[in-house]
Amino acid sequence: MTDPSGPPPPKVQRSPVVRTRRWYEEKKAKTGRFRFWLYFKSWKWILFVLVDFLLSATHIGWVDTWEILVGRESPRHAAWPWVAWPLSIFGWLLIPAFIGGVAGYVVTGQIERRRSDSADEAAAALAEMVRRKGSKHGGQP
Repeated sequence: MTDPSGPPPPKVQRSPVVRTRRWYEEKKAKTGRFRFWLYFKSWKWILFVLVDFLLSATHIGWVDTWEILVGRESPRHAAWPWVAWPLSIFGWLLIPAFIGGVAGYVVTGQIERRRSDSADEAAAALAEMVRRKGSKHGGQP
């Protein structure tokens, strides 16, 4: 008869790539919707805009780069227009979309948090709040 409490199975050695991928997937699964979008979806666009901003700033100048990004100056008149045009497009399209996406996720989170209460729970909470206010002011609810 064999001993069921024999030696433990050998520990599996995973490659660093497999461990990193597993860590990445675990982090992805544990984040909320907003953080998931921010960390795993939008970081490429943020990096792309940041690189273009830094490239423009080194060739055109910090002030002119900012002016082009916010739309106060035309990229056509910049010293390096091929660097300034993508920055101008980012300023008109990507940055407002990014801000709208952030606002959308924040508002959605707030709505879902309040929507999780059932109608009966909300009515009971409202009745409790009215009862407490009535007792504070000496009146009957």
